[in-house]
Amino acid sequence: MGSLTYKEKLLIQLMRNKQSGLEPSSQKAIADKFGLSRVYVGTVIDNRQHGPKANEWRRKFAAYAGMED
Repeated sequence: MGSLTYKEKLLIQLMRNKQSGLEPSSQKAIADKFGLSRVYVGTVIDNRQHGPKANEWRRKFAAYAGMED
């Protein structure tokens, strides 16, 4: 099996958080935490946003979700 994409890894982590009763458990929770729109968060997670700012957001989202490097 090939390696997972960022989106797949993040969605798995969000599901784990939800099952454990931890936050964030949704993209909406990420958007609320950082004061961003849900649409923008979705485009960053889907890798439709490019550049250093989008990469920084991806790192912040992963850290907030509790993903390990």
